[in-house]
This record gives sequence, C-alpha cells and structure tokens, in this order.
Amino acid sequence: MNTLEKKNDHKGIAPKHERLKEIFNNKNILFYDNENLDLDHYFQEPYQDEGDEIKDMGEPFETDTSKQKRKLFIQDKTYSNFTYFMDGSRRTYKIGDMVLDNRKIYPVVVAQVRAGCTGRSQDKKLHRHEEISSKSLILICNKINDVDYEEIRQRILQTDIAKQLNLDVVRYKFDSSRDTVPVNAAIAKANSIMQNMEIGILEKMIRSNVLEPDRMLIVDGPLQFIAQDTGKPEFADMFYNVIGVSKSFNPMLPTSTKSSRKGTQIGAELLKLNYGERTPVFLKENSRGRKFGCWYLRIRPKERVTNPLEGIIKIEKMATKEDEDGINTSAVDNISVSLLNEGLPTSFGRDSRWASHLYPIYLTETLIKSSFESDMVFINKFKRDFE
Repeated sequence: MNTLEKKNDHKGIAPKHERLKEIFNNKNILFYDNENLDLDHYFQEPYQDEGDEIKDMGEPFETDTSKQKRKLFIQDKTYSNFTYFMDGSRRTYKIGDMVLDNRKIYPVVVAQVRAGCTGRSQDKKLHRHEEISSKSLILICNKINDVDYEEIRQRILQTDIAKQLNLDVVRYKFDSSRDTVPVNAAIAKANSIMQNMEIGILEKMIRSNVLEPDRMLIVDGPLQFIAQDTGKPEFADMFYNVIGVSKSFNPMLPTSTKSSRKGTQIGAELLKLNYGERTPVFLKENSRGRKFGCWYLRIRPKERVTNPLEGIIKIEKMATKEDEDGINTSAVDNISVSLLNEGLPTSFGRDSRWASHLYPIYLTETLIKSSFESDMVFINKFKRDFE
C-alpha cells in the first residue's frame, strides 16, 4: 500500500475498486451474496387496494342518495372525459443479506422504479406525454445506524455505476409487529418512491394547466398517496381532475360497518352487476382523514368473462371541499360512461387481466415496462466493482 492509499485508508475512504460486499465490510457489517430472488414473482401480487377500508357502505357518498345500483346509458361511444393516463411500475430483487451486531440478518434489496404518463392527441393517437421517470434503488433496513448508513450511501453514490443507473441508497423501515418479512417493507418503500415520482409528474401537469374536466387523468391503481399527503385542502385540489382505477380489488370487504363478521362482502354484491351498471359511491377515509368516493363498475358483459368478478373495475376519486357531503352523481355517471368507452379495444390475448384492463392504461403500462433492463443485466451490475 503506497502513502496515498494509507492516507485514504486512515481517513476511512474506501479504495476505488470494491464490490458491494467490501463496501459493507469496511463498516464491519457482514454482507453475503445468496441466490438472487425476483420478489415480484416469488411473492403473490397483492390486490391493488390492499389494506383498503370502506368507512361507510350504508349511506351513498354522492348527491343522489339512492342505494340502488345505477344503469348507465351510452349515446356516444366515442365520448370520454379522459386524455391522460399515468402508471408506475417497479421490479424488486433480493441480492443478499447483511448481518448487524452479529445477531440479526436483514435483506438487501435492489429495485428498478418507473413512472410515466401518456396523452391522447386530437387524432385519437396515444403518445408519451412526459418522459418516463426512472430511478434505481438499493434498499437497506433502517436497523443500521445513521453513521454507517450515510458512509455506505456516499461511497456508493460517488461511483460511476450510481450515475449510470440514477441510483439512490435508501432505508426501509421494518416493523416486526406489522411486516411478516422484511422484504415486504422494502417493497413498500420502493412503492412509496414510485408514488413520489407519480406526484412529481402530476405537479408538472398541474403547473402546465393541461388537466380540465374534459381532459382528465386516470392513474392506474388507487390514489394511495398517504406519505405524500400534506393534509391540506390544496393537496386534494391537485386531484380534482384525476381518478384512480383498480383492475384488481379485495372482494371480501364487508358492505356493513356494523359488523365485519355479519356484513355481506362486497364481492357478493358485485355479482349482481350487469354490463354498464355501477354501485352507489361509497365513502372511504384513509389514516390521514382524507375522504374519497369509490365505486365499482362492470365494463364487460358477464357472458364474455370466465370469472364472475372479471370485467369489474374499482374507481376512486379524492373528495375536495365541494364534495364534503358527497360527490356529484352526474359527474360520477359521466366518468363511468367514459370508462365504459375506454374499455374498447381490449388487450385480449396480450394480457391475462384484459377483462378489467382499460386499453390506454395497458398501452401506458407496456411503454413503461419496456424501459426496464432485463433482470439478469440489472442484477449483475451490483456484482461488479463499484468504481
């Protein structure tokens, strides 16, 4: 070791050519490679509304308080309130484990995270509205102390590979009372970062004044932006012309708040929906006290699907000040008619979820996923020297 190397080593600066394992070991944290695990295939994909809870299914949260399902009438099959379609996607992989205090083992996870938005032009063609936001992550458990974490993070971020991948090193919060396995906490952190990227795109669209009641935005999935919610009315105003659409949902939510055991599950009620029919709007309130109206709509005839709950989507709209007593029923009907029209053409034969997939969302999702690096190429980048 020459004089300069000794000097750098004395300061705690890692040598230029190191593997990820050595970067951790320099902080006396044992990191060992094991089999690479594609978490998105190993763990079953949860419902998009996982953890959702309807506050009150007894009283409709809309201006028409009828508790009956509503039949929608389509006069113009080309009519749609929607012009923009947003989706976020992530791929997560476990690449190893770290041992803290020679006692506890926590997974080290890497992720590719993407978010993007498409727009429909006047000639009805879909195009990329915003450049796809792209980020790569190394996710480390928050049980590591602040000093070691920050030094590991800075060592990694100063490398060429970090710049090439737009890489960040972040900590995921593992709570053994809530998370059954630490990788679930890592995936949740990656999802939160993906949602930050989606909010960034939405803020840019708001500043550009592109969203209007006749040029609305569909977000793929529910509007679960709890971590990003400021708690102020202005946050809901951002979502005035935005809805969330979930193609997979929990059919076991109870329809009565009186007793979760005795109440009928929502799936049983949805079996009664025929093509072009929707449920009343239900009130949903998240942990931040933010109110939403959500309803279910059948967009495929029963005879065209193999599963009786296929072809039904769940729609969600954030309540603004003017919606305190319920969302306007005419607006809900207009949105629902638009969604019925967005159901054609279908992605039949191209996507197993075709029955509940809106075609513009399918195309947006396809565009975003095309930007991912292959699993093998991405994972192997973390097995090379960090220099």
